Amino acid sequence: MATSGVYLHPLAAEELRLFEQRFPGHRGKKAVDAGCGTGDFTRYLYASGMDVTGIDWSPSSITLARQATPCPLPYVIHDLSLGDPPGLIARSVDLVVCRQTVSLLDDPDAFLYRVRTNWLRAGGQLYLSEVRATDHEARTLRGGMTEQHLARLGDGWAHATRYDLTSQRVACVILRSPAS
Repeated sequence: MATSGVYLHPLAAEELRLFEQRFPGHRGKKAVDAGCGTGDFTRYLYASGMDVTGIDWSPSSITLARQATPCPLPYVIHDLSLGDPPGLIARSVDLVVCRQTVSLLDDPDAFLYRVRTNWLRAGGQLYLSEVRATDHEARTLRGGMTEQHLARLGDGWAHATRYDLTSQRVACVILRSPAS
């Protein structure tokens, strides 16, 4: 999909505006864009003053991300289903962004656990956006989460906040790791 230029739910102004309202003052913080695709959100985080790394399993997506980035941002090819990315310093990340990726993983719960316990520093946050799917869509299509799945995302986290984008069929969830 990356090489064709087709995106099911591209980054929209509404999502950026709502993200900015909920994550003010992130200049100088460390972020990981997990499942970064062609790097649109990675570049946005960098332009906002964050020290950011983009991670994706697709070499084609990473190539396009590198080509679209005017500065040398770190992009890493890594399958998130296979564990933590190489070079990740444990509990060193302030923010993990994961747009329309968790539902594509073989074991989303294991990934969320690793982010909470291995990636994020105390009080760090995970920003998720996922397509809201019906039960039928979730069973027959790859990607998207049912209301039941979305409701369970906060299990094990210190705090969970959800809001839906009105311009797309996308739910956004902010999860905060325990403070200690």
